[in-house]
Amino acid sequence: MAENFDPLELEGCAVPMHQQRLIKSYTGCDIPHDPELVAQGWEFRCNTDHSRLNDVVDTYQELGFEIHLEAVNLSGLSSDCGGCATMLESFSAVYTKK
Repeated sequence: MAENFDPLELEGCAVPMHQQRLIKSYTGCDIPHDPELVAQGWEFRCNTDHSRLNDVVDTYQELGFEIHLEAVNLSGLSSDCGGCATMLESFSAVYTKK
């Protein structure tokens, strides 16, 4: 057995090219945070739809946080997530700051 054996990287195993995501794309499960807001001191908390948004905002306000909402940026969403794109369009990204 090889010294550096890694069962997750077996020789000859690779994700087929048609299933590899582009480096600049992301899935609906890992939507990136807005780097400009983070640089301004805002902390990403969650992505949520309108059914939970008021609860999330109320909770953070009760805890003394300022709230900033942004539409979820779907410009780099992977084509693998096409079915979720319509749903995610109604989501807001919630950022807070003390």
